Amino acid sequence: MIEMITNMPIRPVVAHMDDFLAHIDVARKTETTYRYALQTFAEFLRADKASTTGPAGPGLSRPAEVPVNRLHEDTLAQFRHWLRHERKFSRPTEGTYLAAAIRYVEWLDANRHLPLDITSSRMTLVLRNARGRRRSGYKTQPIKEAVPLIIAYYDEALLPDPAQARGRRKRLAILRNRAMVHTLFATGLRAQELASLKRSDCADGTSDKMLITGKGEKERLVGLNSESKAAIRAYLRARDQDRVQRPRKRPDLASGDEPMFVRHDRDQTTPISTKTVWQVINQAARALGLASKVSPHDFRRYIATTMLSEGMPLESVQAFLGHESIVTTRTVYAHTWSEVLDDQVQTYRPSPAQALRRARETRD
Repeated sequence: MIEMITNMPIRPVVAHMDDFLAHIDVARKTETTYRYALQTFAEFLRADKASTTGPAGPGLSRPAEVPVNRLHEDTLAQFRHWLRHERKFSRPTEGTYLAAAIRYVEWLDANRHLPLDITSSRMTLVLRNARGRRRSGYKTQPIKEAVPLIIAYYDEALLPDPAQARGRRKRLAILRNRAMVHTLFATGLRAQELASLKRSDCADGTSDKMLITGKGEKERLVGLNSESKAAIRAYLRARDQDRVQRPRKRPDLASGDEPMFVRHDRDQTTPISTKTVWQVINQAARALGLASKVSPHDFRRYIATTMLSEGMPLESVQAFLGHESIVTTRTVYAHTWSEVLDDQVQTYRPSPAQALRRARETRD
C-alpha cells in the first residue's frame, strides 16, 4: 500500500477543490468564499519562499500549478502569518480563509492526498502553538442608547413636496428610511438580511411574521410590531402611487417579487445594498451630532440586550437573533445575561428562614 501511494502522481493543491466543496455540502455563499480562500491558499504556497527549494522547485507561474508536496508542517502557521502581515486581510477574513484551509487540509489527509510525512493533525498543532492562547472573537459591548434617537430622527423628518422630481425622490427615501429603521428595531435583522427582504415576505406590511433566510442559509421567523408594519405600508403605498403617476421606461417586477427596499436615486426598481443600510444610519447619526458611531448592528444589539434585561430567556434571545449556538448568544451578551441571572437568583432563591419554615410545615 505504501509503495502504491508513493508512486501516485503529484497533483496540484487545488486539483481536489471541487471534490472537497461537494463533500462538505455548504451553502452557496460559503462555497464561493471557500473557493476564494483555497485559491488564496494556493497563491500563498506559490509565493512561499520556504518551499521553493523543495521537491517542487521554483518557477511556478500560477497558483493552480502548486503541487501537494509543497505542503509542510508549518504551512498553516505560515499561511496565517502571510494573510495578516503580507496581504493585511482583516481579522474576520483571515479567520475565514484559515478555517477553509484547515478543513481542506484535513480532507486531503482523510483521503490520502497529503505527502506521506505530513499529517493534518500535526499541521494544526503547529498552527495552534503559533497562535498561542486564542481569544474569543466576540466581545461584550455596551448598547448604544442613541438607537431610539435614530428612529425618532426619521419619524420626525418632514416629507418634501413631491411636485418636483427631487422632492418626490427625497420623500420616498425618507419613507423608506423610516420603514428600514423600524424594521431593524422590531426584528433585530442583520444588515444583509434587511437588504434582501422582498415585499412578499411580509405581504406588503400586513403580516405579523416574516420568514427570512439568514446567515448560513438558515431560515427563521421574525415578528413585526405595529410601528414597523405601519411604516412599511406607508412606504410601499407611496411607492405604488409614484409608479402609477410616473410609469417607468422598463416594466417593473411583479409586486410580490419586488425588493422591500429600493434605491430612489433613479426611476428603476433597484434593491438597496448593505452599504445603503449603513448610510441611512450614519446620515441620521451625523445630523444628530452623535459623539459615537451607530451601526445597523447596534439596533440588533439594543433590542436583544433590552429583552434579555427584561427577563427574556437566553434560549429565546438565541432564536430571535438566529444564532446557531447558544454559546454565541451567551458570549456576546454575557454581561447582561449575568445581571439577569443574578436578579432571578435574588428573586427566587429562598432565604434560610424561608427554607426552614417550609421544612417545618412539611414535617407537621
